[in-house]
Amino acid sequence: MIREALAALPAGEFHLPDAVGPRWDELWIGEKVGLGNDFLKHVRQGRFEGVEDTGRKEHGLHVYLKTG
Repeated sequence: MIREALAALPAGEFHLPDAVGPRWDELWIGEKVGLGNDFLKHVRQGRFEGVEDTGRKEHGLHVYLKTG
C-alpha cells in the first residue's frame, strides 16, 4: 500500500496521510499511529529509497521529502 502510494507522489515534501490518500480516513486512530511510527522508523532506516525524514513536524505530522 505505501510503496505504491509513494510511487504516485511527485517529488517534494509530504505528510504520510497525503501519500496514503483517502484510505487514511478509513483507518482507526490506533492503525494511523502504528502505521505512522512504522513508516518513520523504516524511512530512518533507509528502507524507502528516495524518501527522507526532514526532522520537522507541521500540524502534528512528520514532514517527509521525496527526492526523486
